[in-house]
Amino acid sequence: MSGAAQIPMLARVGSWWRGALRFGNGVLGADKYEHYVQYHRASGCGTPLMTEREFWRDYQDWQEAHPEGRCC
Repeated sequence: MSGAAQIPMLARVGSWWRGALRFGNGVLGADKYEHYVQYHRASGCGTPLMTEREFWRDYQDWQEAHPEGRCC
């Protein structure tokens, strides 16, 4: 395989890998903070943006207060 033919193959593998990571993060919920930031900016909310650490602490507190959505 020549060097020029490898570039499209590498691009396809890289594209597939990014898609797989995006899917995995969505399934696991790792992208919740990114969605929160996008929503916060789009909504024009008057409260300051939480840091990622503050967001996850708040989310965990919410989960503890509302356990009905979890299996365990």
